[in-house]
Amino acid sequence: MRLPRGTYAVVACLAAALGLALLAREFLRRDEPTRLPATAPVARVLYDTHCAVCHGATGKGDGPGAPVLRQTIPDFADATVMRTVTDRFLFEIIKKGSSQFGRSNAMPSWGMRLSDEQIQALVVYIRSFAPSASPGSSGRKETP
Repeated sequence: MRLPRGTYAVVACLAAALGLALLAREFLRRDEPTRLPATAPVARVLYDTHCAVCHGATGKGDGPGAPVLRQTIPDFADATVMRTVTDRFLFEIIKKGSSQFGRSNAMPSWGMRLSDEQIQALVVYIRSFAPSASPGSSGRKETP
């Protein structure tokens, strides 16, 4: 079967355009944040890098930046406090920042710097400070 004259040129142009689109996509992907697995060592590095300055190395709200803040920082190691919030609450407040929920503007929004997987890893890590705060407790806040 013979194709009409010029069909080869159209097919070649489409193939070239597809190839360029795939290369551009790969090139642009390099600017996206690195997706890290939610492992304990990664979560700890994320916490130490982004959270510990205020929340403290053990989550007690006693980090070196805590005295500067006007509000009390929650104690992540206190099971009673941690029973009052859901994982979704923690995820949203980390992602959007505390000021979006009528709280202190001292905690920034991390959603532009951290992937959802990294934020979820942080939630799991934060929960590890108060392991006796059972996730199924009633009376927990669903949203910030």
